[in-house]
Amino acid sequence: MDNEEGLMVSAIVFGVVAYLLNTGRGLQAMKLGKECLIFLTSKARIKEYHWFYGAINLLMFDAAYKVSNYTSAERYAKELLIIYHASSDTLKEGRLSLVLGQIYQKQNEFEKAREYYQKAADITRSTGDKQTEERCYIMIGNLFNSLCEYHKAEEYYKKALTITVSNGERDREATIYGNLGTIVQSLGEYDRAEEYYKKALPIRKEIGDREGEAADYGNLGTLFHSLGEYKKAQEYTEKALAIRKEIGDREGEAADYGNLGTLFHSLGEYKKSQEYTEKALAVRKEIGDREGEAADYGNLGTLFHSLGDYKKAQEYTEKALAIRKQIGDRKGEATGYGNLGTLFQSFGEYKKAQEYTEKALAIRKEIGDREGEAADYGNLGTLFQSLGEYRKAQAYTENSLLIRVEIGDRKGEAADYGNLGALFHSLGEYRKAQTYTENALLIREEIGDRGGEAADYGNLGALFHSLGEYTKAKDFTEKGLAITKEIGDKKGEAALYGNLGALFHSLGELEKAEFYFREALLKCKGIGDSMTEFKVVCGLTVLELAQFNLEEAFSYLFQSIAKFEKLRNFVKGNDYFQISLLENYGVFPYDMLIKLLSFSGNFTHALYVEELRRARALADLMTSQYSAKEFQFSGDPRSWCGIHHIMKGEGICSGLYLSVDDEDARIWILKTSGEIHFRRKRLDSDRQFGNAGSVPDLKVFFSESFLHFGILPRDVCEDRSLNDERVPTSSDDVNRSPSTHNNMKKNLRLCYEIIVAPVADLLKEPEIIIVPDSCMYQVPFAALIDEGGRYLSETFKIRIAPSLTTLKLIKDSPPNYHSQSGALIVGEPEVSKVIYKGQPIFLEPLPGARREAEMIGKMLGVPPLLGRHATKKAVIEQMKSVALIHFAAHGYAERGEIALCPVSTTNNIPQEEEYLLTMADVSKVQLRAKLVVLSCCHSGRGETKVEGVIGIARAFLGSGARSVLVARWALNDESTEQFMNRFYEFLFRGESASESLHEVRKWMRNNGFPEVEKWAPFMLIGDNVTLRALKKVEKAVKKVVFQPVKKVFKEVIEKPVKSVLRAVGLKKVRKTYREFQKEVVHSRVTFTEDSYRAEKINPCPDGQHDIVKTEQPVEIRFEDNVIVLQDSYCRKCGQHFFNTKHKDEL
Repeated sequence: MDNEEGLMVSAIVFGVVAYLLNTGRGLQAMKLGKECLIFLTSKARIKEYHWFYGAINLLMFDAAYKVSNYTSAERYAKELLIIYHASSDTLKEGRLSLVLGQIYQKQNEFEKAREYYQKAADITRSTGDKQTEERCYIMIGNLFNSLCEYHKAEEYYKKALTITVSNGERDREATIYGNLGTIVQSLGEYDRAEEYYKKALPIRKEIGDREGEAADYGNLGTLFHSLGEYKKAQEYTEKALAIRKEIGDREGEAADYGNLGTLFHSLGEYKKSQEYTEKALAVRKEIGDREGEAADYGNLGTLFHSLGDYKKAQEYTEKALAIRKQIGDRKGEATGYGNLGTLFQSFGEYKKAQEYTEKALAIRKEIGDREGEAADYGNLGTLFQSLGEYRKAQAYTENSLLIRVEIGDRKGEAADYGNLGALFHSLGEYRKAQTYTENALLIREEIGDRGGEAADYGNLGALFHSLGEYTKAKDFTEKGLAITKEIGDKKGEAALYGNLGALFHSLGELEKAEFYFREALLKCKGIGDSMTEFKVVCGLTVLELAQFNLEEAFSYLFQSIAKFEKLRNFVKGNDYFQISLLENYGVFPYDMLIKLLSFSGNFTHALYVEELRRARALADLMTSQYSAKEFQFSGDPRSWCGIHHIMKGEGICSGLYLSVDDEDARIWILKTSGEIHFRRKRLDSDRQFGNAGSVPDLKVFFSESFLHFGILPRDVCEDRSLNDERVPTSSDDVNRSPSTHNNMKKNLRLCYEIIVAPVADLLKEPEIIIVPDSCMYQVPFAALIDEGGRYLSETFKIRIAPSLTTLKLIKDSPPNYHSQSGALIVGEPEVSKVIYKGQPIFLEPLPGARREAEMIGKMLGVPPLLGRHATKKAVIEQMKSVALIHFAAHGYAERGEIALCPVSTTNNIPQEEEYLLTMADVSKVQLRAKLVVLSCCHSGRGETKVEGVIGIARAFLGSGARSVLVARWALNDESTEQFMNRFYEFLFRGESASESLHEVRKWMRNNGFPEVEKWAPFMLIGDNVTLRALKKVEKAVKKVVFQPVKKVFKEVIEKPVKSVLRAVGLKKVRKTYREFQKEVVHSRVTFTEDSYRAEKINPCPDGQHDIVKTEQPVEIRFEDNVIVLQDSYCRKCGQHFFNTKHKDEL
């Protein structure tokens, strides 16, 4: 092709590319343009083609930019910059540098963006291109604004303003005033912000810029919202909304609806807040504004958080987060994680709160969001303050404060001073608390933050209340109250009325206290703030009790429980939230009502209230698993019926229902006939229980007396503990002095005296179902000692139920729900070195656990999952459908979670999620097991909450297991093997689990294991199951399937090939496979007639091994039933190779 034809083709292609680009077909334009550039590059030396080369590059740049292909756009822009620089076209060079800066900013490459903006500004200033120079300064200002470097942003906006004013560009001037307003507002300089917005507004009106006028009204609305001047904020936002509706600005209309939503949220008018936010959301969905849609979901999340509807709060916050991830909004993603962090923090789910806040912090650091970084440090500070880790809290809050001072965020600075004040208040360092709170107050007064000012006055009031300076406390609280009334902050008003109620109660002015509590209650009802309303009703309860107005106190207690039940319904379906809600807020009303009902002789109603707080979340899990009709009592006494009948159908037994506080033990006996008896045992004035001994505090006694019971030396106990609660290395490390032994006996005797002796005359049946208080799960009930020195389990069979409701749910589960056959036996999973709690640990082998699993497998005729086969994936898959699950493995002392073999790892050392069977893992499986046996150290342990013990045993029950056998402490090696052997013997003989446990305890005591720690570690939780059907099925399978197969195998296979196997060398080696494996690792094994030879593996001299199966494999058997087959060889070099199988896999 000659030059003339080439130029003609280039011109045609240029026209087609331009046409495709102008008709919205950017991708096709780029494809054609790319081909043309290849051609033009080959003609680069011919001057006539230079114009086309630059023109096509410019079109390609436009196309890439329009389709957001910033990498390609950057490449074409840099090529154009070379062309413009070479041709001294500085005007185009400057303008393109500005656009390239924008491209880098869109990709969060802020330093490169600033570099090109500055380059563009320098070039345009030298050429006198004032319009582009002004745009450069605005872009640099926007960049520094996004990086929270507000002072630098202000500097560049002012440079742009100077040029705009001199050029007489009134519209641009108004825009820059608006930008300056948002900058100084971010700095907390609210007076200057108002000044800038009010400079912009008349210009917009003068030039008829209705869109800009609405923007200024909207900015003034957010400004007065920040100042806590909510009425002014509402007025300006509504003006903005009216204009935007008039001009059809749907995007701006949605923004104003959203701003009104957050405004009414601040005012505590939650219904209006929801209404406006949902209007904003509807518009954003209609116009396809995904970023705005995410913001509205986020705002709805914070709204429902304030309302106490935490389930909806989580749902909306996660919706917002999902959209932000989808559209690549990293800053919004960080906001979403931060909001989830504060949500989980509200419920004491501190681990999750920390996890989400740290995710937010990592993103903020990555994108350079200093303002957000400070917010996350502040949230981590309040998180650790909630945990009582005050020094960590102080460090994080001070980090936040440093950043806020650095970036000039005055409002945030005040918030941090306020948080430090609250922190030192908690530490009892009242003078420091006062100094920090007063610092916060000074800044808020200076910047005009009325809402923050009210909060500081309230905090100073609470501080002086703690100091006993009631006059100052009253003055400060009333100042705060006056401001909340002035600005219309109804939520703050309700809180401060409540504080005044508590203050006047302390002053003994009970009438005033009641007045303020009632005012608080009215405000709460008006705004629908369920949580604050609940707290106020609790305050009124205490007030009425102080005046001995029992009737009114009862009334308020029932109201508080009804309100708590309402809050609980908000989080139904979320196990974490339900447990945390009860733990953090529900203790007082239930405890107080139980005490009042018990003292007044209404013990049956007291039992219903106990059930209202006992294992409620677990009952919800079980109801969901069994798809059962909900059987639970509500806070309404009219629903309190049916508890008498729960024990019916439990066989010949009694229910022993236990509840304790610091000084009282309350005991109910439930009979299968429906009778309910009640007894109460109280500490005397000397903290004595008769002659049995003294107890300083009942809850502490029950929760701590048996924590270290059963700690055994390693020479008699393989260490099945997973964490730091390791067993001592030898008997010398264990204190076995007579005094220690006597002290333990004394505690066992004292326990009996407190909880059994008062009702001993009522316990006539051979079995007791104990429903213990949550502090009692470490008590070895079977080993309690009566006045005659006999153990409780010598007289009674014993099992545990978390609550009467859970017992009924198990009994009423569908008849065919639980499996009748199949067993999963797991022993000595191969774990070795793993990461645990962030640190590498080495888990030693458990030969005793392996023997235990092999023994049970042999009894059942089921091959156990051992060693490397006992992977987390295999276990989870197999435990879904079997009737029996047995674990003999390492257990986590805090929650009983189980260490399994990791399947694979992306790291050198497996992380927790790769090997640890957690409560969360179990809760995701719908189990059908009748019995789960956890022969792991501490498998009965967990976090002690009001709900009960939150550990792995609870997780199995909640996932559908009918009964769980767990260990309270570390296990003795020899005694556990004997215990399990006898337990399964009794079980497969047809005895129930409870009867088998009873018999094995008796057998252990009479056969060389008289120590309590050896025969009493296990407790049975749940139903009294039998496994007769399982044993029958196993026998039937053996008889019908395996015996005929075995016969056929002998006749058809074994006899004909026996001579062949003998010929090629069938061998039995008197060593274990592990010993053999160590010997032959990385070796070549050759079998001879009566032995084998291990040689180092050599590479194939002809390159890669060409491995094929041998026709006559050689078999070698080991003592532990592992078989090695020499079954393949290399066709090139003749080397032989082998693989291994367990005999049951062949």
